[in-house]
Amino acid sequence: MRRTRWIPYAAVTLAAIILYLPTVRFEYVLDDLHLIVNNTFLREPWSPLTAFAHHFWHGTIFQEAYYRPIVTSSFALNGLVFGWGPAGFHLVNVLLHALNAALVLALARRLGSPGWAAACAALLFALHPAAAWPVGSVVARVDLLPALFLLLAWLAWIARGTSPWRQAAAVGSCFLLALLSKESALAFLVVPILGLRRVDEWRERRPVLGAMTAVVVVCLALRHLVGIPALMSRALVDPLINPLASLPAAERVRAALALAGKYLLYLVAPVRLHDSRNYLDAASIPPLSSPVVILPLLLLLGWGVGIVILWMRHDRIAIPLAFCLASFLPASNIFFPITSLYALNFLYLPLIGLSLAIGELLGRLSPRARFGASQQGSQTVLDIPKPALFVTPLLALLAVASHGEVGIWRNAMSLFTAWTERFPNYPPAQSSLGVAFLGQQEPAAAIGPFRRALVLSDRSTEAPYNLGVALLLTGQDRAAWTEALGHLRRTMELAPPLAAPAKVNASKALLLLDRPDQAEAEAREAMQLSPDLMPARVNLAEALFRQSRYAEASEQFAELVRLNPADVSARSNYVVSLIHAGELERAHSAAGAARQAFPETAWFDFCLARVEALRGHESEALALLQTSLAKDPGTRDWLNQVGEFARFRGQPAFETVLSAGTKK
Repeated sequence: MRRTRWIPYAAVTLAAIILYLPTVRFEYVLDDLHLIVNNTFLREPWSPLTAFAHHFWHGTIFQEAYYRPIVTSSFALNGLVFGWGPAGFHLVNVLLHALNAALVLALARRLGSPGWAAACAALLFALHPAAAWPVGSVVARVDLLPALFLLLAWLAWIARGTSPWRQAAAVGSCFLLALLSKESALAFLVVPILGLRRVDEWRERRPVLGAMTAVVVVCLALRHLVGIPALMSRALVDPLINPLASLPAAERVRAALALAGKYLLYLVAPVRLHDSRNYLDAASIPPLSSPVVILPLLLLLGWGVGIVILWMRHDRIAIPLAFCLASFLPASNIFFPITSLYALNFLYLPLIGLSLAIGELLGRLSPRARFGASQQGSQTVLDIPKPALFVTPLLALLAVASHGEVGIWRNAMSLFTAWTERFPNYPPAQSSLGVAFLGQQEPAAAIGPFRRALVLSDRSTEAPYNLGVALLLTGQDRAAWTEALGHLRRTMELAPPLAAPAKVNASKALLLLDRPDQAEAEAREAMQLSPDLMPARVNLAEALFRQSRYAEASEQFAELVRLNPADVSARSNYVVSLIHAGELERAHSAAGAARQAFPETAWFDFCLARVEALRGHESEALALLQTSLAKDPGTRDWLNQVGEFARFRGQPAFETVLSAGTKK
């Protein structure tokens, strides 16, 4: 039997890997972009160590709210070992989940569940759709890692035959790593609290309890040194991401209970989570008398009372049920708001407790059942408990549901399309879908979601900016450009960090509206806010050109050419500005340099011909004009738009050049 003990572990591990291995082809989405893609801190040589001196969002535009250095270090090491593409990060998430599933099996066996029941519990954990979000989202590793360390701590806690001090070191170190991965790991404290009943047990476990107490003190001290309070300030919660944070306590609790009911239902019946409420609208908050508030409240109260009764009856199932509840409540928004409203990944830790409790219940249905084979005469009969025959199809259904659930994390478009279907009145979902459309170069499709986001909430800061951009990219008339300008100016009021790009796009809208003087003002203000913002300089140069301030425009175009010599448009505008400004020597030099840089482009031959014509060099001008016509017959159209060659018309040499170009 010992030789085959590894088979259930291999089966559980492979089930988790096979189910989620397709995620290695997924892209970075949502917070992955902030914490990994755009976070230069992770790429610093010593970041796996210096992460302990910084808050979780260090290196991003977000403020300190959490202290999770183990997760940050894992990201840094992940990038250093497997590269900075998404495949390596997704692979590590898959392996972490598979390892956690194997540890659930080991823990269930140690807690007394029969082998088949423990395997069912581990498969439930491995295949449940509540695990899809932590595995599919790279950043949701923040739930995978604490689960790993808490499972190890739990196994160390129940280990027998180990010296108290060695056990204290094992439990304490694992508990420390869990707390440095996520704050909700504190839920593990219910395990020793409920597991020790007699005074002599508390005395026997004093080294372990002392180690765990020291771990909590150390974590609080580290948070203090980094500048993070013990409890996150509500001011750090974006009310658009989690509108419950801005509600009065009574309304927040009612809304949180209604939402908690959906999460709890998803744990036991993981059919797609759907919520059509807009919590920014006070009318959508259910009253206290509503069944969607009363039923979750009664369920949570009954859950708590049931745990106490079971514990008093010395029923060991009380501990995993208590861990499930203790890890659920902190993320439920009932006692205090968290940073996310919709985050199925926070069900990962409660799923551990639920799986262990179900393993215990299954074992009681057939306490003597076991995996193995018994001989009856010459025939081998496989001893499969009847409950397993019922559980197997349910596990298969869970696997199918998880496959579909994790698929929404494939890319931004699939994620936010799913979110807008499931949470249609959640403004960030609509706004994020619009951004996904912009990322796919589909600005027309982005306009609808952005408009919907603004209808749902006037607090959005990014939606008006992005809607203005989308309208500029698609607008074909003054009405669209005027609307875009209004949204961009609204952005300047709501979101100072977006003021510079908003002013750039506002200057573009003003140019389209033929208001170059106002466009100049917006472009100059954008450059004051961000001197290196090249689009602001482009708009400023064009605004000056439109106002016939050619000398000033030429200086701006000259800087653009210096910054990007390969920009044909900047070269062209620079030369034309110098021609209009009457600076023929500089125009001749700039046109000649551009002609050398882009020898196949007829335009610069034509510009140089204009300069020579203005300088009175007729033969040189005609020769360059002939070269331009040879490269591009469209030169004839350019001739009709300028006046430098007017005095040449009717002359035999000029007409010969034109006729030669026509024949060609």
